[in-house]
Amino acid sequence: MSTDTAAEFPVAWSDPADAALTWARDPMHFPAPVTPLSADFLIRCLVPGTSVACETLVSPLATLRQAAFNSWIYISPQLAVAPEAMGERIAAHMPVMGDHMDNLGRRWDEEYLPAVVRLTDEIDGLDLSGDGATATAAIDRLLEISTEIWALHFLTVFPKLAAGERFSDIYVQVTGTTEEMEPYRCLQGIPNKSLETDRALWELAQEARAMPAVAEALAAGPAAAALESLDRSPEGREWRERFEAFLAEYGNRAQELDLASPTWIEEPSFAVENLRRYLSADAADPEGQRARHQEEAEALLAGARARITDPDLAAAFENALAAARAAWPLEEDHSHYIDQRSFAGATRRAVKRAATALVGAGRLDDVEDVWFLDFAALRAGLAGADMRGAAADGRRRFAADSLLEAPPLLGTPPDPDAPIDPGLVKFFGTPGPPVLEDRVLTGSAGSRGRVEGVARVVRSVDELHRVQPGEILVCRSTTPSWTPVFASIAGLVTDTGGVLAHGAIVAREYAIPAVMGTKIATAVIEDGARITVDGDAGEVLIA
Repeated sequence: MSTDTAAEFPVAWSDPADAALTWARDPMHFPAPVTPLSADFLIRCLVPGTSVACETLVSPLATLRQAAFNSWIYISPQLAVAPEAMGERIAAHMPVMGDHMDNLGRRWDEEYLPAVVRLTDEIDGLDLSGDGATATAAIDRLLEISTEIWALHFLTVFPKLAAGERFSDIYVQVTGTTEEMEPYRCLQGIPNKSLETDRALWELAQEARAMPAVAEALAAGPAAAALESLDRSPEGREWRERFEAFLAEYGNRAQELDLASPTWIEEPSFAVENLRRYLSADAADPEGQRARHQEEAEALLAGARARITDPDLAAAFENALAAARAAWPLEEDHSHYIDQRSFAGATRRAVKRAATALVGAGRLDDVEDVWFLDFAALRAGLAGADMRGAAADGRRRFAADSLLEAPPLLGTPPDPDAPIDPGLVKFFGTPGPPVLEDRVLTGSAGSRGRVEGVARVVRSVDELHRVQPGEILVCRSTTPSWTPVFASIAGLVTDTGGVLAHGAIVAREYAIPAVMGTKIATAVIEDGARITVDGDAGEVLIA
C-alpha cells in the first residue's frame, strides 16, 4: 500500500501476518461501507461457511477470507495446500466437483433447500427476549445456524458456476465460437425466483391499471400515504390484500447486503416505486422473452449437435448441458432463500428482537443502534451490560468511514505474472485499470444489442427511484432486489462484473443491452448524459 493510500485510508492490521496477504475490495457485493454487525457476521459465518464448502469439495481454496477495513469489505483467497502440492489437490478435487455439478439440481431440491427452510424457521423461533443466559445462547445458536446456511450457499454457488463453465468449455470446443456470451444464451429462458417475483409484481401493476381508483392512489404522493389511501375504497382494500400477500411471499428482499437494510416488508415503498414504474409505462412482461429465448437456445444447441460426430463427445455435451440447465436458475433461487429469506429476513428479525429487548432494558437508546455493535457487544448487552456508549462509538466510526475512498487493493500487491482464473474474470470482471479512449469506455460484453438513450447514474439504492422508463441504468452493481427495474430500462452499464455477474444474466433474460465491469462508469458518465451502449462490443460511447 502506497504512502498516499496509507494516509488517506489508514489500516490497523489486527494480525500483522494479514499485511502480507493480498486483499481485494469487493464492490460487486458491497459497493458501500458495511455496518459493524454485518461485517462481524461475514467473519463469523460466511468465512467458516465457505471453509466447510471448500473442504467438502476438496477445493484448491481453503476459504475466502473476508475482512472489514474501515467498514469496507475486502476478500483474500486462501489456498488449501502449498503450491507444490496443488497438482495433487486439484486431481482430488475434479471428480468431487464433477459429482457436485452433475447432482446439484437434485441436491438443491432434496437436501439443501429443505435444510435452508428448516434452519431459517429455527432462526425465526429463537428466544431473544428472555433472561440473559437464554438470549446469549440464542445468539450463539443464530451464528451456528447461519454458518450452516452459508456453507449450503457456497455448496450451491461453487458447483453452479463450475457447471456453467464446463458447459461453456465444451460448447466452445464443439462450435469454435469466439463470442463469450453464446454458450450462456443456451441457458436462457429457464424460470427462477427473481423472474417469478418480477412477474408477480408486474401482474399486481396490471390489476391496478384495470382499477382506476387503485392506479390513481398508487401514483400520488409518498409511497406510505399511497398505500394508506387504498383503504378508502373497497377495490383499494381488495388490491392491498393481494399486495400484502405478495410481500409475505417475496418481500424479504433488501436493497443492500447488510443487516441494517430494511426489507420490502418493512419498507414497502421499494415495491411501490417499482409498481409506479410499471404503471407509468408499457413495461415489459418479465415472462415475455422466455419463448424467444428458448427458441434461440434450441437453435444454437441444434447447430452445436450437428457438428458432433464422436458419440463420447455427444454424451459429454448432453451431460454438461443437463447439469448447467439444472444449476442455472439457482443463481437467483439461492439468493431468494438464503440472501433474502434467511439473511435479510429471519436474521435481521432475530437481531431486532434482541435490540428491542435491550432498548426495553435501557441498554440501547434505539433499536437501529444495534447495527453499530458487533456480536460480542450484542451478547454482552443481553447479558446485562450497557451498550449505549459502544453503539454511539460504532455509529460515529461508521459515519467517518463512509467518507473514505477505499482503494481497490490492500496489503501485498498481487503477482502480475500469476495466472488469472477465467471463471473469476467472467464473474467479477476483467482486472486492470479502466479503459477510456476518445469518449469510448470499454468493459465486458454482458448482453447483446445496441441502444442510445439517457444515462441515469445511480450510486446508491436510495437513488434507484430516479430511474425512469426507457433510460439506461448506470450503477456500480445490481442485486436481485433490483430486478423489477429491468422491465422498464433500455440498457445497463456497471462498474463491476463480467458476463456471469447478476446484472448481465438478468439483462439477457430481459433482452436489454448491457456492458459490465467498466470500473469507472459511475464516475465519468454524467447523470442525464446521452450514451450509446454496445452490448456486443462491450463498449459505451459517451456523447
